Amino acid sequence: MAHQQYLYLKLLLFKNLQLDLDEFALTNTRQQGLVCSFMGINLASAFQPVLRGDGKVVGREALLRAFTPGFGELAPDAAFEYSVGAHRLVQFDRLVRTIHLLNHARSFSEHELLFLNVHPHLLTSISDHGRTFEQILHYYSVPTSQVVIEIKESAIKDEARLKEAIYNYRSLGYKVALCGFGADYPSLGRVINLQPDSVSCMLKLRPDIVKLDVRLADMAYGLTNIFHSAGTQVIITGIETPEQLGIARNSGADLLQGYYLGHPEFSADARGQLCRGERLAA
Repeated sequence: MAHQQYLYLKLLLFKNLQLDLDEFALTNTRQQGLVCSFMGINLASAFQPVLRGDGKVVGREALLRAFTPGFGELAPDAAFEYSVGAHRLVQFDRLVRTIHLLNHARSFSEHELLFLNVHPHLLTSISDHGRTFEQILHYYSVPTSQVVIEIKESAIKDEARLKEAIYNYRSLGYKVALCGFGADYPSLGRVINLQPDSVSCMLKLRPDIVKLDVRLADMAYGLTNIFHSAGTQVIITGIETPEQLGIARNSGADLLQGYYLGHPEFSADARGQLCRGERLAA
């Protein structure tokens, strides 16, 4: 990163996100791309492709990779909980999303969607969802419409706050994806029963995208049709075998994701990969 660009970015991050890059030791590495440090934890970005049925990559989900000296890799959930315990979740979350954005902007097509997970506690603890991060996106000429905010609906018990967060993100142009369906059957039942007199009202939260776990094999086709009728796109996730790929394709889903199609990789490793698209063309 050029020195002048670094200085401007540093000023921008401090002004909008109260993040000091010097404090977080932002470093450019050959293997992991841009990495930083937070309270002794080294943070990096991995990206898993999201593909169309013809194998074209239309986006990537950014996933945290955390490492501690002497102890090795730390699970992302554990890293986030550490920041919660230190009462620094907001700062940590903003730092992680910024690192994801920087690595994605440096390595992948500007037309790709960037999927970003948001910690449930953050959604219920702030009221200006996505507004401060918007300034960083503008600096990199990334429209908010290219960013998909992933929310695990079942992790948020306060439905009013969930609806508020979704409304705030969408009002700024972000896309919103609800994830976890199929991995959490109570969550699925909760959505189906939101308003029984109309199946379209199961989407009263109005997400742009719903992620369905491939383990919903018997329900995938019907659910996809229901979501499509409400104008919501469907991504089938968790595809790990040829059989599951067949289920996903037969469901009529818009997009596909899973280890069989592409593992999460550091940007340096993922750049230029076909992400096993040939398996979709078979």
